[in-house]
Amino acid sequence: MRVAVLGCGNMGRAIIAGLLKRYDDISIIAYDKSDASLKHLPDEALVVSPDEWDLDENCPDAVLIAVKPQDMAEALKVFSAMDQGADSPVFISIAAGVPLGKLEQILPHGARICRVMPNTPALIGEALSAYCVNARCENSDKSIIEQVLGAFGKVIAVPEKMMNAVTGLSGSGPAYVYLFIEALIEGGVASGIPYGIAKQCAVQTVIGAARMVEESDDDVATLKSRVMSPGGTTVRGLLALEKNKFKYSVIKAVTDATLRAEELGKQD
Repeated sequence: MRVAVLGCGNMGRAIIAGLLKRYDDISIIAYDKSDASLKHLPDEALVVSPDEWDLDENCPDAVLIAVKPQDMAEALKVFSAMDQGADSPVFISIAAGVPLGKLEQILPHGARICRVMPNTPALIGEALSAYCVNARCENSDKSIIEQVLGAFGKVIAVPEKMMNAVTGLSGSGPAYVYLFIEALIEGGVASGIPYGIAKQCAVQTVIGAARMVEESDDDVATLKSRVMSPGGTTVRGLLALEKNKFKYSVIKAVTDATLRAEELGKQD
């Protein structure tokens, strides 16, 4: 498989690292306008300007677009005259909030396009990447897309109407979880536990609870009830969270982030 990566920031580099780790026969060409970003690329990734990409004789299977939404129009000009035949690549965009319709306006007529929302755990191969495709994509394109995205985590296909909400939930979600872990640690320190021990307790508690949710057939409410005993410590803690609108705050964070993703998609 041959993949071209346009944009080599944190996510671009994580994707390249995941592909190289997962596939022995992968060929990667990459480019970023920032020399600083290019310095951190692995030696296996060949740095080539898009102007010099061989899109006719040695066309990549996929072009992964990892540039900022505001930079996309300029960055993708190089593809404007590209023929969209059977050997042309599928374009995979990870730009937050940019809909397929806008990508179709920027990319060549007839382009096969995928819109993806990964998250930063891609840096350690634990991403959740939700994707949707335009009407021109075929099953073979979806196979390539899932091979690329599967190299750095789990992959799910969703309708495009869900993509902004996915952005608000799993795209922004790691930051919410980090904030929660930070609060757990500081709560432990405030209660007399040294920072290092509080961090170890908080991190493993979140990992263990997440694994319980993933592996159990019970719903989250049932799992929560099993930690509670009448008049016990957990009930007291949960009451404190509810008093301070913890659940409402998390829901509001997801919905507000979703609205922001919608706003980003409407910007020129």
